Amino acid sequence: MTTLEHLIVALSLAKKAKRKDIKGNPFVGAIVVDENGAIIGSGYHQKWGEKHAEVFAIEEALLKTADLSNCSLYVTLEPCSHHGKTPPCTDLILKSGIKKVIVGSLDPNPNVSGFTLLQQNVIDVSLLETPEAISLNKIFFTNQKSNKPFVRLKMAATLDGKIADYAGASKWITNEISRAYLHAHIRTEVDAIISTAKTVIQDQATLNIRIPNTQSTELNAVIIDRTGAMLEPAKASHPIFDNRTETKVFIVTAPGAYVAGKPLPAHTEVIETPFNANGEIDLDTLGKQLLQKGLYSVLVEAGAIFSSYVLSKKWVNELDYFIGSKLLLDSNAKAGFDIATSTPLQNAAPLTLLESMSFENDMYLHYAIEVL
Repeated sequence: MTTLEHLIVALSLAKKAKRKDIKGNPFVGAIVVDENGAIIGSGYHQKWGEKHAEVFAIEEALLKTADLSNCSLYVTLEPCSHHGKTPPCTDLILKSGIKKVIVGSLDPNPNVSGFTLLQQNVIDVSLLETPEAISLNKIFFTNQKSNKPFVRLKMAATLDGKIADYAGASKWITNEISRAYLHAHIRTEVDAIISTAKTVIQDQATLNIRIPNTQSTELNAVIIDRTGAMLEPAKASHPIFDNRTETKVFIVTAPGAYVAGKPLPAHTEVIETPFNANGEIDLDTLGKQLLQKGLYSVLVEAGAIFSSYVLSKKWVNELDYFIGSKLLLDSNAKAGFDIATSTPLQNAAPLTLLESMSFENDMYLHYAIEVL
């Protein structure tokens, strides 16, 4: 097997992990290969705070031979070199006697310098960066590099770009199959949905996961609510607060909008975040706050103004665009994006199509947005 093929094996191991079990940590796979090219140890990071992939692989290899000096370690992410929930993997690598390490991607965590440390200890370390290794950890890399969650934005619009008719009606622009895909394959992949108080109140939104023939599943909700409208007593019976046992509703207000000690609905928490004079939220601060709450990946489902705002601030990593098989042909209908700026074509945000699907006559386009 070639070096790349060995890394592909390690990547296949990394993918065995479930994100809910390692949430906040990266996907990592590792194998130990002997001088004959045989894999004698393998493993992957299985649970947050527990053994790393390199530990599983090296421990398994040591069961077969006590001498690993002629073996190579293939690992999909740069080995850690700092004390966290577990000891540094670099310590174990050095102790094992392994003299060659091939890394599939570098760790953006500033506390990690495993590549350099191993080099300084006369280990033959090489980087074979693969797109698959980077894509697998896109959430982790965004968390580390940008100090914010990985952000997806969902839009459902007619073919002429309208998200509601002249009266504000939007049910339903897309068909049942499109909506089922959103719930089963997009909402299930994030830690929270972000919306605005205006949208949540207007739509009586629950922001949960609803899959046909199964019981609905709760999901964390982050509501941008500068004045604290969702905290008014009349909103206590809003369906978004119903049936929560394991998740929270985070109400994001301007400082001072919530009076400390005022009763809150069950499983509700207030996050105070700065807003500017135009009523626009400080996304840099919000991103850090959401990470602190353990929200590493979020989905924005909001109206045209907030969706346009987060896009204009380059806060969004991916766009999930559903095109309903309808034409409104009405200039008074609600456009999908609403922002009071003029942008020349050469400044348009570049998009990379990740996947496309059709759901009967609807179309789904999944794009990456260049933001880093």
